[in-house]
Amino acid sequence: MKTIRIKILAGVAGLALANSASCLQAQPYWPAYYDTPYSGAPTGTMPGRYYATPLSGKVYLSFDLGPAWQQDITMSDPIGDSEKVTFDPGARLDFDFGYNFTKNWAAELEIGLIVNQVKNSFFLGTDFMEVDWVELPIMVNVIYTQPLGRHFSAYVGGGIGGVFSDYSNEFGGTTASDTTFGFQGLAGIKYAINDRWDIGVAYKFLGTTDHDVGPGFDSNGNPTEFESDGTMTHSVLMALTFKF
Repeated sequence: MKTIRIKILAGVAGLALANSASCLQAQPYWPAYYDTPYSGAPTGTMPGRYYATPLSGKVYLSFDLGPAWQQDITMSDPIGDSEKVTFDPGARLDFDFGYNFTKNWAAELEIGLIVNQVKNSFFLGTDFMEVDWVELPIMVNVIYTQPLGRHFSAYVGGGIGGVFSDYSNEFGGTTASDTTFGFQGLAGIKYAINDRWDIGVAYKFLGTTDHDVGPGFDSNGNPTEFESDGTMTHSVLMALTFKF
């Protein structure tokens, strides 16, 4: 049985895509303008069929959704007990609020949710219950975008921030909430549907520093405290962007 959180992610994504599709159908295609201060197009140029370069100061809102893969980590306690923890593929959902300073450079605030079911962990009790690894990254990203022609553009970027995380089981129990430093790299390709909407695909890598997992029981049944490596998450995402 897949986790409730993954079902919620799928539901939210479906509603958002349905709403976006209706908005897109309602909007006619308006040819894009060049960004006059940066593209070199003369003032007063008539509309043309050019790539919709983001204008200086343009605000945008985007969301992306797709599968997420966690790399294996090592969990240990102070007396030397340790194990390798593995994960099933999960899902990642992000919301981004950004600002284009020029046609090439933008900054954005990103809030995300990543859920992966733990595949194998004696310490976490996966032999008798489902356990999820849940991360809530809040990042500040810097993005560089390069137009590739009439409608396409490619971008790369990076970000830093905080990641809030815990392990939760199907009975409602959770480990202590942990806050770590997060860092990420990202890259993608976008297609400008019209002046307002872009659709694209992106890859994101999110890494964190070591985690303080919290209290549990060692192999002898004695209370102990667990720690783990930092996590490394790889995601391939479909992205939809609305430009104000």
